[in-house]
Amino acid sequence: MQPIRLVIADDEPLAISNLKAKLANYPNLQIDACFDNGDDTLTYLQQHQVDLVFLDIQMPGLKGIDILKQLNKASALSPPLLVLVTAYEQYAFSAFEHFAFDYLLKPVSRQRLAQCLLDVRTTLDKNQPLSEVAPPHKLTFRTGASTLLLDDIDVRVIEAAGNYMCVQTLSENLVIRETIKELLQRLPAHFVQIHRSILVNLHHVHKVKTHHNDYQFTLSDGKVVNASRRYKQNWEGRLAEL
Repeated sequence: MQPIRLVIADDEPLAISNLKAKLANYPNLQIDACFDNGDDTLTYLQQHQVDLVFLDIQMPGLKGIDILKQLNKASALSPPLLVLVTAYEQYAFSAFEHFAFDYLLKPVSRQRLAQCLLDVRTTLDKNQPLSEVAPPHKLTFRTGASTLLLDDIDVRVIEAAGNYMCVQTLSENLVIRETIKELLQRLPAHFVQIHRSILVNLHHVHKVKTHHNDYQFTLSDGKVVNASRRYKQNWEGRLAEL
């Protein structure tokens, strides 16, 4: 699968660093350039072919909306896909009016970014000739004589249930016969053990709070799962990096 080539434009160095840190969790992304002003961003986009642009609204020189206007796009679904990133909600209508692909509010959450990138990949794949479309990255789980193929972002938590494991997705629960040890050896690094019987996808962690001598994780759908202090070293550093 070809990497998604992208550009980041934001006049705040910390904002660029934070976004780059979150994007580092996605191996199929390639950051071609970063800019701190709108003029250099527009010049680059007019001279180079990229798939995706994260644009801050407020920048020296041309603003994010100005860049949208000057690119004169006829569709939000044609590359480069332009994602506005801002702390201000009031620009949303103007952004979509000028064919922004998405609109992210700062601080950008892991869940919201993950959904945006999933939409980006789906849109880019649809825009490719059928012969060039590569299958999206899937997680595989064995169940009986069958193999389940699931999108990474769809899996929230995996819990032990007797001699089985219950894979909880955004839409259903699936039962597999694998151990936590086996799963940890092959799942991506953002799947971590937080309890002797629980693995979570850190991209779905919305909140962490102390609970007695341990912790509780609130996931993106509101589900609360218990986390043992014993496994804190598994998730603390990785969660801070996401």
